[in-house]
Amino acid sequence: MRALALISLLLACTACGKIDQGGAAEIVQLRAELAALKSQPAQPAPTPSVELGQQMLELQIRHARLWQAGEARNWMLTQFQLAELRESFKGVVELNGDHAALQPKRLAEVLPAMMDAPLAKMQEAVDAQDAAGFEAAYDAVSGGCNRCHEAADHGFLVIQRPQTPVLDNLRSAPLP
Repeated sequence: MRALALISLLLACTACGKIDQGGAAEIVQLRAELAALKSQPAQPAPTPSVELGQQMLELQIRHARLWQAGEARNWMLTQFQLAELRESFKGVVELNGDHAALQPKRLAEVLPAMMDAPLAKMQEAVDAQDAAGFEAAYDAVSGGCNRCHEAADHGFLVIQRPQTPVLDNLRSAPLP
């Protein structure tokens, strides 16, 4: 942004053709600043900082909503909730893949290793609209979460089937 302003100023000064001694010195200084800016490596855009606990809460809500939809046998909503759950896991890997929770292991490697197979089984059950398979796969997803928590020395965080809806303002039953 600053480089663009310097270039504009240089062009304006050059175009007017009336540069006095002080103006010439200023142009030399501006050219030096522009050269210095160009020689600096490009800075990557800052990654938005999302606290891991906030992401885990989102996962917990999506996990619970997945159960509600599957228990209601609303397979379209179950597909949607599963996609949202996968997206949330992806966000954890992208934004907190190097979180200190599992060091020296990387969360970006451990999380997919523990969750990809249970999520694939869940996808199979949902695609087949298999209620019994859904329940078994749901428990496997919960187990993957719990194994990851144990690996992070957070085994006290135990994920299970919801006993009551976390939020009850989303209709789980299929439309008539």
